[in-house]
Amino acid sequence: MRDTAHPKIKQYADKRTGKPRYLVRYRKPDGRQTMKRGFTTKRDAEAWLHEIEGAKQRGEFVSVSAGRVPLETIAGPWLDAKRATVKPTTWEGIETAWTIHVSPTFGQTPLYRILPSDIEAWVTGLAGRRSPTVVRRAHAVLAQMLDAAVRDRRITVNPARGVALPRVQSQAHRYLSHVEVSRVAAHAGRYTPLVYVLAYGGLRWGEAVALRGRDVDGTRVTIDRAVTHTKAGWNVGTPKTHHRRTLYIPGFVARMLPAVDPDELIFPPARGEYLSTPGKTQRGKRGWWQRALEAAGVEYLRIHDLRHTAASLAVQSGAHVKAVQRMLGHRSAAMTLDVYSALWDSDLDAVAGAVEAARNAALGEHDSNTDDRDDPGHAVMGGVVLPLRR
Repeated sequence: MRDTAHPKIKQYADKRTGKPRYLVRYRKPDGRQTMKRGFTTKRDAEAWLHEIEGAKQRGEFVSVSAGRVPLETIAGPWLDAKRATVKPTTWEGIETAWTIHVSPTFGQTPLYRILPSDIEAWVTGLAGRRSPTVVRRAHAVLAQMLDAAVRDRRITVNPARGVALPRVQSQAHRYLSHVEVSRVAAHAGRYTPLVYVLAYGGLRWGEAVALRGRDVDGTRVTIDRAVTHTKAGWNVGTPKTHHRRTLYIPGFVARMLPAVDPDELIFPPARGEYLSTPGKTQRGKRGWWQRALEAAGVEYLRIHDLRHTAASLAVQSGAHVKAVQRMLGHRSAAMTLDVYSALWDSDLDAVAGAVEAARNAALGEHDSNTDDRDDPGHAVMGGVVLPLRR
């Protein structure tokens, strides 16, 4: 060990190579002395020491040893917190992403050794065999765990942030017309009222099958709970946004609903606790939804697309975006516009036409007294004669 000009920096010989190396002695914010060794040059050691001293003054100090714990050490508390705060279906996705994709690659890796390049390679490999949605969910789990490590001052920066991710290609929504809804519902048997409630009320499946007699009062429907099916079974909770809402369904739909006791389900299942979401097949056979679509001559679409249909039919009827937002239970009108902006595209032509008509009406009388209005070389705007561009 040899002294240097700097009292906190010492030179020593590497036992394996015999080459000179430098170590830095410093104190943690709690006053305990420690060191970091392995610097190849004195300049590197001085720069690191300067950075550490600045971090202590700014309250951003991160102990070298704090990042030596493996990712799985902080994963447990993070997963427990998530499980207590998210809905069961969301939790299943998080747990699956951690167990299948994140833990096998990074679970045993010390936090300080997880590099952006490692995460980029992992994302690239995962994208080669899984969908963009799965990749982004797995990356989100890893990134949020590393966010927690930064907050706990185990690492200084999150190496997962800024990593390029595959894009999720948004699919065009499927919308049914009034006639198509009527045809499908006519072939839905005992599920006919349910089809109409979904197509004209815009409820999510879990909200619709959880409706009880107490939730419907004429055309007024109260949505304050929803059911989801997980690996652990049925779970009854609040709607997706956790907000209770009231919507109104057309009278012809309300008159179809059976009169039941306040606590009785309006759409009870033939077996089990609640109706399961219908797909193309159920127990190896075509389900009622698939059969109804085929009988109606409508190309297959998910039953969730009836929610999109409800939005489309409401907009066609002149509903304001705020009304559609309340019907669908979106957090904000901005979210409704993001999801269904295409439904309002036709309004642009109407707006342009209305503006032109209003302008003509406002200026017509004034311009009619302007002699220059018939001059092909000029145009009149607000009573001012403007030369046209040649």
